[in-house]
Formats: sequence, C-alpha cells, structure tokens
Amino acid sequence: MSESKFQFINTPSRLEQACIEISRCKVLCVDTEFHRESTYYPEFALLQIYGNSQCWIIDPIEISDLTPVWKIMANPEILKVFHAGRQDVEIVVKESGAMPLPLFDTQVAAALLGYGQQVGFGNLVQRITKQELAKGESFSDWKARPLREKQLEYAADDVIWLMPIYQHLKERLEALGRLSWLEEEQFTLCDPATYDMDEATVFWRVKGSNRLKGRQLAALRSLAAWREQQAQRNNIPRRRMIGDEQLIEIARRDKLTLEAMGRMRGVNTGFVNRHGDTILEVWQAGRDTPEESWPKLPARRHNSRGTDLRLEMLDTLVRLKAEEGEIASTILASKSDLSELASWGYRCKGEPPEVACLHGWRHELVGHDLLRLLRGEICLHLNPDTGMPVITEFSTTPSL
Repeated sequence: MSESKFQFINTPSRLEQACIEISRCKVLCVDTEFHRESTYYPEFALLQIYGNSQCWIIDPIEISDLTPVWKIMANPEILKVFHAGRQDVEIVVKESGAMPLPLFDTQVAAALLGYGQQVGFGNLVQRITKQELAKGESFSDWKARPLREKQLEYAADDVIWLMPIYQHLKERLEALGRLSWLEEEQFTLCDPATYDMDEATVFWRVKGSNRLKGRQLAALRSLAAWREQQAQRNNIPRRRMIGDEQLIEIARRDKLTLEAMGRMRGVNTGFVNRHGDTILEVWQAGRDTPEESWPKLPARRHNSRGTDLRLEMLDTLVRLKAEEGEIASTILASKSDLSELASWGYRCKGEPPEVACLHGWRHELVGHDLLRLLRGEICLHLNPDTGMPVITEFSTTPSL
C-alpha cells in the first residue's frame, strides 16, 4: 500500500528526484512528526508533503541534508498548507533558516468559519469529509527506526486529507469575503519574530508573573532570561532547569540565601550546588535595576458602577453577532477584552482600551457596535415574535 499511497524518501538520491516533482506543485500540504518531551528544541523525526495527488514522506534522520526541500518550502510561488502549524513552522525555520511563506493554516481558517477556536484535525476531517481517520499511532515513537507501515500510513493521512480540507475552507472563506480575515489572524504565525525567543520579554510567559510588580518583576525578568539561556544551551525543557513556581518564589523574595533556596519546595540540593551562586547574582542584578526600567503590568481598570451589567450586555451583543456570522463568539472578543470595555464604558471618556475586538475585521463585525452600545447609540431588545435579542437604533422605539 505504501508505494501507491505515498513515496518514502530516505536517501539523498530519492530526495533529489522527489524534489523535482514537489517543485512543480502550486499548493503543498505539509506536516511534521517530532518529539519535545525532554528537549528545548523539537526533535525533528518526519516530514510529510502532499501535492498534485502525490504524497512524499521524507526521513530527516536518514537524510542529514534536506536543502533541496527547504528551497522549495521557501519558494514564494508555492502555497504551504498546515493545520495548527505553529510548531511545524518552527521546525522549518530552525532547520532551514527561512519562513515557509506564503502559508494557509486550516485550524485558523476553520475558526473563522464557525468550527471552533482550536478544532483538531481529525475532528475537522470527520465534519467536512465524513472520513474517520485512524488514531492508533498518535503516540508513536517517531524517532525509532525502522518505521512501521501503520506509522507511515498514519503520517501520510495527515497531509492527504489536508488537501480537501484546505480546498473546502478556502472556498467558504472566499464566498463569505473572509480571506482578508485569515491574513490578519495569521500575522503572528507568519511573523519571523514569533520564532525568535526574546530573552528580555520571556518572563511574561512565566505562570504567575502577573502576581508580581516592581522590583519583583525586574528580578523575574533576569531570572527568566538566565533560565532561557541555560535551557537552550543544554537543550532541555525550561521546567527541567527550574519550574515556574520556584522562579516566582525566588523573584518575590526580599532576601535570598543559598540556605533559603535549598529549603524551597521543588528546588533540590543538586540544583543549589550547581547554580545557587549564579541564581543569587542574577536575582540581585534584577533587583538592582533602576526603577524607571522595571517592567510594568498593564494598568487595570477598576470596576465601576454597573460594570457587570454592561459586561452582560456586551457579551450578549457579541454572541448575537457571532450567531449571525456563524463564528465562535470567543474568536470575536475575549472575556478580558469585554471586561476592559465594560469598565471604560462607565463614562466613555478618552480613547477606548487597546483590545483586539476594536481592530481589523473584528471592528467591522462587532467592535463598532460594541462602542455604539456603550455610547447609547444602539440598544438591545427582544423580538416578541422570535424571543431573540435584536439591535435597534436608540432613537427608534422598539415595537411591542
């Protein structure tokens, strides 16, 4: 079955021949298999490509130089299709040094068409094509060689079925005039800066960083940057160096000693012996940072009179617009965005908060009306015939 369903490419000569055929495709469906449980960087184990009714499974363990295929992936004349492609793109960038642009992410596209914000590939295939994909190899060891036939068939399905999914979603986006929405939603995914870990800002990703402030945040910034460097150097997960909870505990301390560090839960003696002195230096350097350069949390808006009621009204409007547009309400506006707007809406003075729902296609679909609702230019009332909320200009008296 393997010869008819896919070509397995595990030698340089076969790769060279395959790339001649791959380069003729205008659209390529792409997926990777990798492991990341015990490393900082993903361990690249397999590359699957589908185009022009052909499937190629390329073995990056047996073939050390994939330059021919990376040149194709960087070709701006060829569209690359991924599903939930963040980590796949990261692998391509790391291995080739180039972004695989232009690209089309079917998970992002599906979210814009009402399939849910993070719909899985198998779920999407079943809903669109009624095909049930095999799940037996989900937790395969993709680094082990030789690969079994079932593994290869499973890997091939991930790109073979990606093509009809892409075609269906693209047609629907075009019919609804939402292709420009997809470009907006993919901005971060297509931005090379997304794949460059900025050590100066990585501390914001530490769970619990929003509980710190001032000098504590400055200490956390230094500690998180040090952890990132060490994790990269040793190619181990951040948590294997030191966990987020312990990093937060160290950062919030006003006084820190090796003895105190050794008594912290989750910090073992070996870690203190190896890195304790360095941790003290990094912690102190962060705390000694001038106050004007301390990190600052976004200003929080305080709940004002009627904030909860305004939030309910805003949420109702978003759900109404989501139903009209056949799109998930959480994609239109997050709860935190609506909370910001509800707080600002007490007096509606000054510029509205910088929230995603007031920009781009979201502003057109719902953001403009959210502001109008807060300013009293429109209102919501129940249609007596359907019992559903409807939007009415405030100057118009609803019919009863």
